[in-house]
Amino acid sequence: MPAREPVDVTRSLPATRSLPATPASIAEARHWVTEQARAAGAPARTVDAVVLATSEMVTNAVRHAAGTRTVVVTVRSHAGDLRLEVHDASASVPQPRSGRAGLPGGHGLHIIDAVSGTWGWRPQPDGGKVVWATFTW
Repeated sequence: MPAREPVDVTRSLPATRSLPATPASIAEARHWVTEQARAAGAPARTVDAVVLATSEMVTNAVRHAAGTRTVVVTVRSHAGDLRLEVHDASASVPQPRSGRAGLPGGHGLHIIDAVSGTWGWRPQPDGGKVVWATFTW
C-alpha cells in the first residue's frame, strides 16, 4: 500500500535522467538506475529490487500516463537509503489492480510494494505526478 513520504528526502543531491516516453527507455532507465544504486553502495539484492521497481514504474509511465512525452527518473541516496522517483505528465492516481492472479499485466504496483520499503505518489504543481519508492540496506 502507498505510504506517507518519509520526512527528510533532501539529504543528498539527486541524480536525474530524462528519457523519452517510449518502450526503449525502460531498458535505458534500468541500466542507469543500476549504475546509480551500485554507486550508492547498495548490495546486489537491493540493486535488483531497485531495478525491478524502476522497470515497473517506468513501464507504467510509458504505457498508462496519457500525454507523457518525457519520463524523468530521479535517484537520491544517503547512508544506506535510496529513493527512486519517476515523474510523468499524467495526474491519474496510481491504482493497484486486483483480481489479476494468473493473468498477464496489472501487477506493477503490487511488485513495487513487495520489493520496496515504502512507496507512494504525489501530484506535481506543474501537472503530472511523481511515483516514488524507498529502499534501505
